[in-house]
Amino acid sequence: MALIERLAGIDLDENEGKLSFGAFHGAMYELAAGFVTKAQIVSYFELDATEENELQWIIDQYNAQPNAAAKEKYIELLRVVFQLAEAEVPGYTTNAQVTARLTAI
Repeated sequence: MALIERLAGIDLDENEGKLSFGAFHGAMYELAAGFVTKAQIVSYFELDATEENELQWIIDQYNAQPNAAAKEKYIELLRVVFQLAEAEVPGYTTNAQVTARLTAI
């Protein structure tokens, strides 16, 4: 199971559970604020090793932002992108499209 697919609801089968992007967004906000750790997020969402690697990729994207304002904007971008993906808006319906948008900031 891949984290991005589970958050976006992309190509899930009956064995894969959709994750709440709202709860994930909240967890990422709290991670950015220093109130939770990556390990806690892994535990909250019961992420497997592949999903944990994707979480680290998202964290790395956040950390690559040049300043506090850009970091804040990135946390908001997570919410927007996964909301659009969940609604199956064209341009947000594949892992590649979602990933590309999360790096285009």
